[in-house]
Formats: sequence, structure tokens, C-alpha cells
Amino acid sequence: MWPRDGDVLVSKEPARVEHEVRIWPETGGLVCPNHDSAVTRAHEMAKQRQVDAWLTEDHVHFMKIASHRPDGTA
Repeated sequence: MWPRDGDVLVSKEPARVEHEVRIWPETGGLVCPNHDSAVTRAHEMAKQRQVDAWLTEDHVHFMKIASHRPDGTA
């Protein structure tokens, strides 16, 4: 599964502690100091926007971490 346009994505670049939270497929976003704060922020953003939230550490594999679509679509 892959993020859909408008979903929230948490990503981490190799050799960095910080995580980025952004709207897929846009570039640039909010930088969080660690994994936990990024995931918390992604959950908040996804709930507010009524979309899904995803996590990736390699930009190849994506794991859904929250689902907030009102129609229940995946």
C-alpha cells in the first residue's frame, strides 16, 4: 500500500535523528526532533484532515499508522 494524495507522511532520512512530517506528495514539512513526536503530530494532522497517516524510513516501504478517512477507504 502507498499513501494517497493528501495523506500525512512521517519520514526519516538515514543517519539523522530528526523526522519530517509532511503532506503527500508535497516536499518539505515540519521537522520533529524524534520519532515519537513526529508520529504524534502525524496522528493529529491526519485526524484533523480526515486522511491516513503513514511512516517510512526508506521511501520504498510504507506502513499505515492511522486511518481517519470518513468513508472507510484504504
